[in-house]
Amino acid sequence: MAVDKTTHVSRRRLVYGTNVAIQIVLVLAVVVAVIWFTQRYKRQADLTRTGVNSLNQRTEKLLDNLPEDVTLTAIYTVLSEYDERAQKRLDTVRDLLALYESAGHGRVTANMIDPMKDRARLPALLKRLREKTAYQDEAKVHQEILQEFPTLNQRIMTLIDEQVAEAERLLAANADLQTTVLREVSMELQRLTRQAGDAAQNVQELKSQEIPRYGRAVDQARSYLEVVTSYLQAVRDWVQKNASTERGLTPEALTFLQQASAAYSPLLTDINALVERTRGLEQLELEQLSDQLNRWANAPPVLVETAETAQLVPFNEVWPFRRTPAPAPDGDDREFRGEQAISSAVLKLTQKEKTAVVFARYGGPSPIVPDFSQMNMNMRQMPRAPYGVLNDLLGKENFITEDWDLKTQKTPPTVEDAARTIYVVFPPMPPEQTDPRRPPPEPGISPDDVQTVLDAVKESGMGIFLTGWSPPSSPMPGAPPGTYQYAAYLKSTWGIGVKYNYLILPFAPSNEDPKLHVPVRQTQRAVIDSPALHFTAQDISAPLQASPGGMDVACPLEILSGDERPAGVEVEPIAVVKESNDVWALQDVNRLNSDFREKRGTYRREDDLTPPFPLAVAATNDQDQRLVVFASSTFVGNPMLEMPGGIFLGSSGLQTYAAYPANPDLFINALHWLTNEADRISVGAQPTEVPRLDKLKDDMWLSFWRVFLVGLWPGLALVVGGGVWLFRRR
Repeated sequence: MAVDKTTHVSRRRLVYGTNVAIQIVLVLAVVVAVIWFTQRYKRQADLTRTGVNSLNQRTEKLLDNLPEDVTLTAIYTVLSEYDERAQKRLDTVRDLLALYESAGHGRVTANMIDPMKDRARLPALLKRLREKTAYQDEAKVHQEILQEFPTLNQRIMTLIDEQVAEAERLLAANADLQTTVLREVSMELQRLTRQAGDAAQNVQELKSQEIPRYGRAVDQARSYLEVVTSYLQAVRDWVQKNASTERGLTPEALTFLQQASAAYSPLLTDINALVERTRGLEQLELEQLSDQLNRWANAPPVLVETAETAQLVPFNEVWPFRRTPAPAPDGDDREFRGEQAISSAVLKLTQKEKTAVVFARYGGPSPIVPDFSQMNMNMRQMPRAPYGVLNDLLGKENFITEDWDLKTQKTPPTVEDAARTIYVVFPPMPPEQTDPRRPPPEPGISPDDVQTVLDAVKESGMGIFLTGWSPPSSPMPGAPPGTYQYAAYLKSTWGIGVKYNYLILPFAPSNEDPKLHVPVRQTQRAVIDSPALHFTAQDISAPLQASPGGMDVACPLEILSGDERPAGVEVEPIAVVKESNDVWALQDVNRLNSDFREKRGTYRREDDLTPPFPLAVAATNDQDQRLVVFASSTFVGNPMLEMPGGIFLGSSGLQTYAAYPANPDLFINALHWLTNEADRISVGAQPTEVPRLDKLKDDMWLSFWRVFLVGLWPGLALVVGGGVWLFRRR
């Protein structure tokens, strides 16, 4: 039977065409689905090798565990198309907010408002703030006062109008009264009449604004009432003391002044009562937010909101002045720190329970409160607290810090609004050196004071002990060794030994004699850092294993084992000094001087302690108490946290980076571990990462995927399709 070849070819083309059409429809459906999914969930991926387009771990952990929805709104504009700096700042903030929204898993909404282009959005934002729970009742007292003010002001105006009319009648009836005090009284009353009208109008205008300025309205009313009070009291006092002896006053005029003075008393009582209610009123948060938001032209802010409240991140926190004198390539004198500022605001709004960190010491300067008595007026330098940098970081992490000097205060401080307390215990200051030419020094910390600290730590169940090398009482040979008053407690209660009479020093082989060693650093600071310092896999330090850290003036710690360790106690190392021939701990530090003087080098003695040994440990017991011990009391002080590690060229120009960025993270992670908040333990923002968000940057992998998706993949599909078509034609 013959087959119509034309019909067969047509049918085959129909089948192939239908197949292609179906594939095209399927591809379009997939593309539409992908576009919908990306728009719906707004996920992003950082395809750069260095992660320059990502948030740091601490921020990501914060966003992963948000208990409620957060809205981020930046109010930025570019007033001129030639203002490249403003455009750079707008782009930088917009890209950062996009990262927050992407990492927020649907709980973060990011907005950019340009008041010059969309004038309706800022008023809508202010209206939304006004409706939040936190601000609905904060002006209740102000509103009550302002409700009573019009009635009181009307009484004042009525009385004044009556007295002005009577005074003018008397003056018109007797020309001789024009030179008396009655003319002055009449003029002053008329001035008060004008002030009363102005005050009423100003108060009404302030109440009628989009965000009612109840606080300013109360201030306006109080200022006016104080002027009225001052005048009425002055007239009343003058009439009582001088009116009867005033020359030129007629009996009728004198009677008028006396009656007017008597009429002031009940009015003054009511005025003083209302003024007294206005005193001590706090500024209204909603008004402050509104004022700061309306400064967008000169200081563009970022607003962080939850359903109930909001917090504004001011411009100078997102873009603080640069810490280094090196200018940016575009001449910008500010650097970008938006992530730290915004994350801190998000943390404070969403984490309701706060932890107090109490720095316990005996004598010496406060670690967190500057000593303003040391201000150098000639140099115009503000004093700084020794641990001021750490204190600022703790505040941004939502901790409440407090100073406790046992030398002056024998009971632990009470920290309001804190759900729990962690005590950070410093080594007690040693007594002053004995000098026969001076009076005997005051005694050091007493056993009772030591027990007070230990009782506070036990009551809290959480503590950090900062130890370190304790130098001899005198540099002279044979001087008594140093002491550490908490050593016995740590050993007997927690199984942690503190070798406080040993100083760890890093050395290097001498170029002159390989058998001798010389100090690694020609400075007064005995710093142990990588590669000798190693972070373990313990929860506190595990995220920091690739981050540089260091400890200065440190002593070895010891983890007791067997029968020496108290029952129910578990101790883990956090940081250790690895086995090394170039690091050891010396007990007789004075011998170094003689070694270097005689041999130009030193060597390890038998009584020196050799690594490995811990520099930081974490301990728990069967009573659910936790403790962390660091072998250095200054590793989180300003000198260590601000020690420069070098200079790099960032997006904002030449910048310095910290030598030991792991140090503050180690301390903050320890606080989170103590409070059982392991989900907040992470690596914080490194200084080298601070300016990275100038704009989302491309990298080789991102460029590859763009070329692949836009060019190679479609091209490959065409090649394969063409091959199939040619094969089918045969």
